[in-house]
Amino acid sequence: MKKTQKWFEEHYVNGIKKEIGHDPESLNLSVMNNPSSLGKVALFGALASLSLKMYNLSIEENGLLFIQRNVMNNELLPEKSNFISNDEIDTIRFKKGILQDKLIIVNRDGKKLLFKINKKIARVPWHKESLEKVQQIYG
Repeated sequence: MKKTQKWFEEHYVNGIKKEIGHDPESLNLSVMNNPSSLGKVALFGALASLSLKMYNLSIEENGLLFIQRNVMNNELLPEKSNFISNDEIDTIRFKKGILQDKLIIVNRDGKKLLFKINKKIARVPWHKESLEKVQQIYG
């Protein structure tokens, strides 16, 4: 039996969400921003990857909770969490890709947030299940 990575264990993630006042039972998904866009790579080369930020995305009843992960060890950083209420969101789109999917969030002002989602994460079985649910909701 493969062991789940410590900082990806569901009880750990759900405990952090509860600690900061959110639903510990809401859907979790591991996402990352899109630092290596073609423009950034052209301007900064390999340095563009240094701006990569990973998050635990929690699909809450009244919005989306993003909790940043430490890039070195994937530990959640509750002090670096952001919540986007449903009132601030205009649309959420989901696009399937070959190795990664994309989640596109557009706010009421037209500003886009783009996140990449790996199809699978080694030793994180809940991620694939959550991804399938998100595809059903936003696909």
